[in-house]
Amino acid sequence: MMSEFIVISLYAVSLIFQISAFYLSYQLFRRAGAYRLPCLFLMLGFLTIALRQMNLLINAIGDSDPNQLDALITLITSSLFVLGIHYLIRAFSSIEIQSDIFEHDAKVDTMTGVFRRQETFNRLQQEISRSFRNRQPLALIMIDIDHFKFVNDRYGHLVGNVVLKNLAISCQQELRNIDILGRVGGEEFLVVLPNTHEDAALAIAERLRIQIQNCVVAQIDNEPIRITISCGVAIFKPESELDLVHPALADKYFQQADLAMYQAKQGGRNQSVVWADSKSV
Repeated sequence: MMSEFIVISLYAVSLIFQISAFYLSYQLFRRAGAYRLPCLFLMLGFLTIALRQMNLLINAIGDSDPNQLDALITLITSSLFVLGIHYLIRAFSSIEIQSDIFEHDAKVDTMTGVFRRQETFNRLQQEISRSFRNRQPLALIMIDIDHFKFVNDRYGHLVGNVVLKNLAISCQQELRNIDILGRVGGEEFLVVLPNTHEDAALAIAERLRIQIQNCVVAQIDNEPIRITISCGVAIFKPESELDLVHPALADKYFQQADLAMYQAKQGGRNQSVVWADSKSV
């Protein structure tokens, strides 16, 4: 009787382990994404083993000569299954974390914390689609630091990096949560303003310009470093365009904002200009 009790207990614990392995493999299957098929096979394999273990447990009940060695080996094997799937899930979680980090780094400029050029254009295209749907205008502001080469030449690139980072922070403080800020060049930034008309866009550009002009973007040896920016504004109006190729439209209005920014540069810098409008503020 004692031998039968031990064998049944070992098989029962093994069954618990195998059900646990099946449950863990099911959790892995749910979050596997591109690897769902092999995880499905793994889950079905553990289910089959659990069903077989249930059959062994039933047969062991009332058996006058139970196999203790088989029961012990089954328990060890089942525990290894649970440990294996547990560490597999941990490894998968680590891969997910690394993948999220890589994806984030691919989208976000690590130095300034704003979107990289490609991600900025991707989001601009999304906003163009949204603009077509809600029939509201979309504004773009191209920002370029005036005489940034002088900052790098005089203070060094490390200080220049601090200037870029603090410029991005200052701009984000003045923008809404729905607005998009991306670094599209060395010292060039693009702001995308959904649901924004020309007058409001120009006012925002001026607010950004004045904010940057009045703040200290870096400091070295107790010397405050200040900069100015030139801003070019372009307005996308969905009623004036065909809802066709969004990448082409994104390039078109980006170029308009860029040309307006160069108009601001040619007009003396530290000002905001609307594309196709020679008036500066």
